[in-house]
Amino acid sequence: MKNIIKKSIIILSIIGLCSCNDFLKETSQDEVIPSTIEDLDQLLAYEGYPRYETQLMSFLDLLDDDVTQYITNNSQKTIVTKYSPLYLWGGRTATTNETMFEDYMNLTNPTDNSPIIEVDSYEKFYKMIAGCNVVIDMIGDVDGEEKTKKRVEGEARILRSFYYFNLVNIYAYPYNAPNAPEGKSAGVPLKLNSTIDQTSIPRSTVAEVYNTIISDVEKGINLLTEVNATGSKFRIGISTAHLLASRYYLFMENWEKVVEHATAVFSAPGNSYSLFDMTNVNYPNAINTGGFPHPFTLNNPEILFFYASEEEHEVVTSDYYAKCFMASDQLRNCYSNEDQRWNGYLCPYGEAGDEKKSSKFARELKFGACLRLSEAYLNRAEAYANLAKIGGNEYFGKALSDLNTIREKRIKNYASQAWTNSTFNNNADNLIENCRKERRREFCFEGMRWFDLRRYGMQSFSHRLDESTNPGDEHSVEIGTATPKWMLPIMQHHKESNPALN
Repeated sequence: MKNIIKKSIIILSIIGLCSCNDFLKETSQDEVIPSTIEDLDQLLAYEGYPRYETQLMSFLDLLDDDVTQYITNNSQKTIVTKYSPLYLWGGRTATTNETMFEDYMNLTNPTDNSPIIEVDSYEKFYKMIAGCNVVIDMIGDVDGEEKTKKRVEGEARILRSFYYFNLVNIYAYPYNAPNAPEGKSAGVPLKLNSTIDQTSIPRSTVAEVYNTIISDVEKGINLLTEVNATGSKFRIGISTAHLLASRYYLFMENWEKVVEHATAVFSAPGNSYSLFDMTNVNYPNAINTGGFPHPFTLNNPEILFFYASEEEHEVVTSDYYAKCFMASDQLRNCYSNEDQRWNGYLCPYGEAGDEKKSSKFARELKFGACLRLSEAYLNRAEAYANLAKIGGNEYFGKALSDLNTIREKRIKNYASQAWTNSTFNNNADNLIENCRKERRREFCFEGMRWFDLRRYGMQSFSHRLDESTNPGDEHSVEIGTATPKWMLPIMQHHKESNPALN
C-alpha cells in the first residue's frame, strides 16, 4: 500500500493546478510509473477522488437566497466584514465581482482559530481532473484484469464529468442562459489528457464542455454496467453515475434523457437504496435533549455517494458562522408546520432558538456532502412536469407521483395532504413551479440552490448586510437579472498563468 501511495504521489506531482503549461509539470526520469491496474486504482482513489477535509465549493452556500446575514453583537462585525465580499457578490460598493475571492482572502481573519472557506474551486477541480486524465490515459498500458480496468476507467470518467459540470456552472453562464442559449457563451478550458501543454489553453464554449460531460458520463455508465460495478458510498457505482447523468441532462433541459437516467437509478444492479423516513423522528425532543439525529450519516439508506466532508458546508454547520448567517425568511416560510425538514434540516441555534442553521451535516461524521436518492425523484418529477407542459398529459400524474413519494417521507400525516391534479388546476406551469419549491426545501444548503437559480433564468434578488447593532448600518445589494455576477470569477493568478482565460 505504501508503495502504491508513493507511486500516486510521484505521478500526481506532474499535476498542475489550473492553467496552460501548469496543467501537468515535468517529472524526472527515475520516477516510478504505475504498471498495474491496482496501481491506477489506488492512484484514482488518492488523486481523482476528493480527499478528506477537502472543500470543493463551500462558498456557494453564501451566494443564494436561502441564506441571510444578521448581527446581535457588535463584536461580530469582523466576521461580517470578512465574508461580505462573498455574501455580496463582490462587496457593498463593488460594481463587479472580479476580485471577490481575492478580496475575501486579503481581509484579516476575525480570530486566529476562525475557520476558512476555501474559494479556489478552479484549482481543486482541475487538480482532480488531472488525476482522472492520468488514469484514463494509462489504462491501456498497465497489466491487470480487464474487468477492473473497465471499472477504474468508468469511475474516472464519471468523476471527470462531475468536476467539469461544477466548473462550468461556477465560472460560466448556464447552458440555457437567456443571453447565450444552447451553451454558446464561453465556458472553461477543456484539458482531457495528461500531456504537458506549453501554450495557453482558452475557454471552450459551454456547449463544448457539456458535450464532454455527456460523453464521459455515457461512456462511464457503459463501462460500469459492463462489469456490474455497484460502487459504495465512497466509490462511484452505476446508480451514482445515472443520477449524475440525470442532473446533467436536467440542466440541458433534455427531459426525455432525464427520465431515462433517473429511472435507471432505481433499476440499477445492487440498488438497495430507499428514502429516509423523517416522519417518525421527534426532532423538537432531540433538539432539547441532545444527540440530534443528523440525517446524512452512513446508515442513511438514501445516500448513494459521499463526495466531500462536512466541511463542504462550513458556512451553515459551524457555530462560528451561525453567529452571523442563518436560513432566510423566504426559505423558512416555504416549509409547512408538519414538514419535518423544518427541524430536521434547520435546527435552532442560540438561546432564543430563533436563528436557524443547517443540521444536515454532523461534525462527528467525516463526510457530509453527498448525492441522494431524493434527487432522482425530483429530477424526474421536473422532467415529467416539463413534458406535460409540451403536451404529454400522461406525464402530469407521473410528476405528482414522484413528488408525493418524497413528501410522504418528509411530512407528517401526509396522506390527507397528498397533491393531486386539482391541487394545481391541471396547470403544468404551476406543477413546474412546485417542483422547484420542493427541490428548494429538499436541497437547501447543499450547494444546489445557486446552480438552480442560474438555470431558472438568473432572476435578481437582494442580500441584506447589517454591519452593527446600530440603526442605519443596514445595506442591501441586488445581484441583478442575468448580470455577469452570476458567473463567478476565475482568480487572477490563474489568468496570469494562462492569458487565454482573459
